[in-house]
Amino acid sequence: MDQRQLQAFVITAQELHFGRAAERLNLTGPPLGRLIRTLEDRIGTPLLTRTTRRVTLTPAGQAFLPQAQAILAQMDGAASLARRTASGHAGHLRLGYLGAASLHLLPRLWRHMTATHPDIQIDATELCTPDQRQALLAGELDAGLMALPVWHDRLSARPLIRIPLLAALPSTHPLAGRTSLHLRELAAEEWLTCTPYATTLPPEQVQALCQAFGVLPRIRAVGGTESAVVGRVAAGQGVTLVPQPLVNPRQDGVTFVPLEDGVTLDVGLVTCRDASNPALGALLGSLAAVTG
Repeated sequence: MDQRQLQAFVITAQELHFGRAAERLNLTGPPLGRLIRTLEDRIGTPLLTRTTRRVTLTPAGQAFLPQAQAILAQMDGAASLARRTASGHAGHLRLGYLGAASLHLLPRLWRHMTATHPDIQIDATELCTPDQRQALLAGELDAGLMALPVWHDRLSARPLIRIPLLAALPSTHPLAGRTSLHLRELAAEEWLTCTPYATTLPPEQVQALCQAFGVLPRIRAVGGTESAVVGRVAAGQGVTLVPQPLVNPRQDGVTFVPLEDGVTLDVGLVTCRDASNPALGALLGSLAAVTG
């Protein structure tokens, strides 16, 4: 059975008159009759009783009518969803995000997307920048909110926000008592960073930051989460940078010192250059609205 056959039956059942049903369908009587007979042959039983004076539903037709209406409604809904998905008004997005973005940016983005594009489903996963980059290149994410810069020919980045960074020093460090520091004062330190599943800056972002301020860092990667890195700082094994929203002033053994250089964690939306998900347009629009 096809959509035209179902429409012919439903409208005839509503009108109980072939002439009026044919008029609504922009048909003449014979083609309408053929559509219904074909449907009845397909089902294997009469759905309508026809006389010269009236049309009535058979018991089978009465049982079939609500199901036919539901099928037509479902087909219309599916077609509408396909059109809305193609136009970027509905669909599914897989989004990665940095821990710092979850506190500073993600709640506003979520509220805006819910209000303006409720039919776009977002599956969000917290991942560090290297893991987001790998997932994008593998086709496992559609977009990522991650630390910039991201260096890869297949990826495109749109800067969004800048989050102040603080230096995390062991409390016993000679500079821990300062009210502020210049980044170059930490040039001789060993910088701790971590991947995967962390919000401290991955090595390429640390290198970019330090080189911008004339510092050539010595970097040591630490396995685990950001808390593991800060724990290593507390043990006196090095220093790190922590986004301001993630600073825990009660952290034992660590002092967080502001940086006078205006050092920031630059967060952007990163996608593949050949990204084709239409819902990305809605995501970009919402990000522009909440960061503009």
